[in-house]
Amino acid sequence: MELRLRQRVIRAPFPMFIAITLFLLQLLAVTAQINHSESSTQPSVNSPSATSTRYLSSSSPSLAGKRISFRFRWRRRRRRNKVNRASMEFLFAHNLVRARVGEPPLEWDGRLAAYARAWANKRVGDCRLVHSNGPFGENIFWAGKNNWRPIDVVKVWADEDKFYDVKANTCEPGQMCGHYTQIVWRDSTKVGCARVDCSNGGVYAICVYNPPGNYEGENPFGSYGDQIGLVRDDPPAAIVERLNEMA
Repeated sequence: MELRLRQRVIRAPFPMFIAITLFLLQLLAVTAQINHSESSTQPSVNSPSATSTRYLSSSSPSLAGKRISFRFRWRRRRRRNKVNRASMEFLFAHNLVRARVGEPPLEWDGRLAAYARAWANKRVGDCRLVHSNGPFGENIFWAGKNNWRPIDVVKVWADEDKFYDVKANTCEPGQMCGHYTQIVWRDSTKVGCARVDCSNGGVYAICVYNPPGNYEGENPFGSYGDQIGLVRDDPPAAIVERLNEMA
């Protein structure tokens, strides 16, 4: 009798172990079936739609907007860099002339450059050699060919120094000196320039200065705190005839 009870005690856990094992196997099978059904309704990880789904789920609209804005700013910066090559050449040429006479360097001003570019764009169709009559000093230039670099344009203006008498503050009769005096005008501290190809051929260039120079009766190498009421005049355009142009 005691032996039978011991056998029952020993054999009793075995059916329970079998039941628990079967239950776990069934549970694993159900879980696997559920996972399989869910995965079948979703695109695969390597598919393009899955990539786009992950991108949409992980990227908020604000983040996407920031990425687009960053790309726009980067492209706009690249365009600015292309313009800045010519801008730096204009600025370098001006400051080289000023350094020769001991004047402080000019600073490039984006507002003046935008003003100059707007006026130059208006002259693309006809390249009329007229000033904008704005509140700034101006030098304008025209040549029959479009192979003139910014440094060449400034050199044409600066070469007027041979006609300018510093001591008498006068220009040789029949010559122009106003482009040169505006470049070296001491009170002018900022400059902005633009260059465009004319529709009818040639090139048109303009540089704008602030504060303006070429006040009547004043010496470009002097410093004047109050210029209100003084008369100033922008020089006529510097024109390079086709026969005298660069090769």
